[in-house]
Amino acid sequence: MPEENLPEWFEKDFFLHDKQQRSWDELEVGEEYETVPFTVTAERIAKYVEGTEDYNPVFCDEEAAKDSQFGGIIAPPTIVVPIVFATTPPDLWIKMPGAVNPGQKLEFGVPVRPGDTVRCKARLTDKYIKRGRKYAMSRMQILNQRDEVVCVWTGGLILPR
Repeated sequence: MPEENLPEWFEKDFFLHDKQQRSWDELEVGEEYETVPFTVTAERIAKYVEGTEDYNPVFCDEEAAKDSQFGGIIAPPTIVVPIVFATTPPDLWIKMPGAVNPGQKLEFGVPVRPGDTVRCKARLTDKYIKRGRKYAMSRMQILNQRDEVVCVWTGGLILPR
């Protein structure tokens, strides 16, 4: 198995305790952050395919994938979701304990292939209170090592405080 390239805080500090996390009031519209780059391996794709039970041949059958429009194995497009959460530092608002997703939109660009390194650039685009709940909206651009857009992810969270 290849060496994992998850950040050192992944195992022990995936989420911070409430005392360490910034509150909704402290968030500033326009603030930006980037995730830690993550290299996607063939083994990682295979684990994701197995976990999601999405056995599309372009994700798991090298011969079938070679004859496809992609010319080889690609990752299921939604693999970016767990990658973004795994590589986002624990002190950022998208990992606030108790947050709820009211809606997400993912628009996919180029596929992720084995050996690609992906990273996410995110921006807080809005925050507001609606029906007594605190919303934080964002736009995340997920890029590969060639700065090609893999996915544009827009959506938000209802934050607990």
